[in-house]
Amino acid sequence: MAERTPMALIIDDPPINSSYWMRRQAEEMGVSRPATGAFGTFVADWRRQEPSMLIPNDFWRQFAAWARDAGVKGKFTMLPCPAGLGTIDDRVEGYSAAELSELLCIVREELLGPFDITPEIWTHSMAWDMAERRLRPVFEPEWMGLQNEETLADYMAGALRVLQKVGLRPTGITQPGYFPGDRDLYARAVLRAMKEACGIKRTFFFLDCEATALPAPSRVMVDDQAAGESVVSIWSGIRADEPFWASLYGDAGDPLTMAEYFIAADGRSGRLVDLVASGGPAVFHAHGQTLFSNGTRRGFDSLKIVVDRVNRHLGDRIEWSTVQQVAEWTRRLV
Repeated sequence: MAERTPMALIIDDPPINSSYWMRRQAEEMGVSRPATGAFGTFVADWRRQEPSMLIPNDFWRQFAAWARDAGVKGKFTMLPCPAGLGTIDDRVEGYSAAELSELLCIVREELLGPFDITPEIWTHSMAWDMAERRLRPVFEPEWMGLQNEETLADYMAGALRVLQKVGLRPTGITQPGYFPGDRDLYARAVLRAMKEACGIKRTFFFLDCEATALPAPSRVMVDDQAAGESVVSIWSGIRADEPFWASLYGDAGDPLTMAEYFIAADGRSGRLVDLVASGGPAVFHAHGQTLFSNGTRRGFDSLKIVVDRVNRHLGDRIEWSTVQQVAEWTRRLV
């Protein structure tokens, strides 16, 4: 029997609406820029996202129950210090102690296992000053891109330790948005941080997307077989501005139309169909805020259509996998 193609769903940005906080905090700190490009079109009117600046726990519980029933696996972000509002091992502004405890329980008991848990990295907004416990007036990815390997690894390890402390057992790193520095240095920093904070020597990071090439393979960045160490750069096989962004404000984005990009109703076309046909892996991503859709959950309705079609038409050809499993599959091909 032919080996099935690994398929994984990546959920970025939980538990907050980072597209709201990044715009708001940049403006409050005097470092905002004009909204340009594909993402700029979506986030320019960021004030209209205020109703969903914190995505409620009942949505994550609903997502977890659906993922379990549908057999979906992948990777799920949990920010250690969401938008700099506080660390999840202590308190986070906007959450009562009971709400924060409930959120962590959902992730720990309902998502951990089928999903790898990663930080993305500290705040997914402005950079976090670990010593002063406050935001720096610079976007997190830009600050990270200016650091040396040691400083970058320390920053990553600090974020990982917060997740470790609340029992989330992180297995890799997610980079928010972009990284303007050296990728090899970044991979070495990931390995150093994972070994130091988690005792893990085989790991991954998620940063990049590939919207057109087939296949859209992930890449082995570190492979020291003698030491038993590896780092795999996981690539999402869809466009960075995934179709669910159309539903961000809740007043647009038809679930059926958004689903067509991934897989058509008859299962014969769509980006996921092409990825599977090419030999895979078939990794794709969504964002908490694009699924919540300002409370309307249009993006989530569309995702459910996508997964139903995948399971119906491609179920005998794919294997739902965690991202760590995709990383191991990728490493074996080298």
